[in-house]
Amino acid sequence: MFRANNFDKLLDKATSNLRLDPDWPSILQICDLIRQNDCSPKYAVAAVKKKLYSQNPHQAMFALLTLESIVKNCGSGVHDEVASKVFCEMLRDLVKSTQHENLKSKILELIQAWGFAFRNNPKYRAVQDTVNILKAEGHKFPPLKESDAMFSADTAPEWADGEVCHRCRTAFTLMVRRHHCRACGQVFCQQCSSKTSTLPKFGIEKEVRVCDACFDKVSRPPSSTAKLEIVDTANDYGPPQAQVGQVL
Repeated sequence: MFRANNFDKLLDKATSNLRLDPDWPSILQICDLIRQNDCSPKYAVAAVKKKLYSQNPHQAMFALLTLESIVKNCGSGVHDEVASKVFCEMLRDLVKSTQHENLKSKILELIQAWGFAFRNNPKYRAVQDTVNILKAEGHKFPPLKESDAMFSADTAPEWADGEVCHRCRTAFTLMVRRHHCRACGQVFCQQCSSKTSTLPKFGIEKEVRVCDACFDKVSRPPSSTAKLEIVDTANDYGPPQAQVGQVL
């Protein structure tokens, strides 16, 4: 009950109609509660669903942003809930009933992105069916953003546990605290995870803690002539020969 109450308080804060901008810290904490099994996906999605019916358009939009983030960050448990026929029909009804074009556009954007991301999974066919029905009804979808539709393959990693820093192997103590990298999920000391970055592919638009290796990855400019492939995040701090894949 305490954990559910904590979730509800964070959701109320994240969707407050008194806010002018999204409360990304609260949204990230909501994602953490779900990923850590402190709140079940079923409870979380049901709670967000209630907020979608708010008569205040600002609260409803913040609820949609929260929903978008938990779908991107919290894995198959949440996917099972939002890709159900009942939930998809609810979103379709909202598209048809809302008087606010920005809400309608955002719902269409999310349904389209989920339909594309789940297109090869028969289990989630209800999403693409809903897209097709809405198109047949004459609703105009916004342009599909590739970054919004790639989350299925880029679900935020589960958080690892450990007694030593994943990079320098320093043992954690009362003085040496452990921190998780939100990009790879591994555990690090402060010195090895002092950088921050946004992680759009996980729906994280606020700068969050990342380890040095992940910071280098997300900060590295794309190159058409050479690409250093990292074999596996767990090997990023291994011997040099284990880190280098091939130059393309």
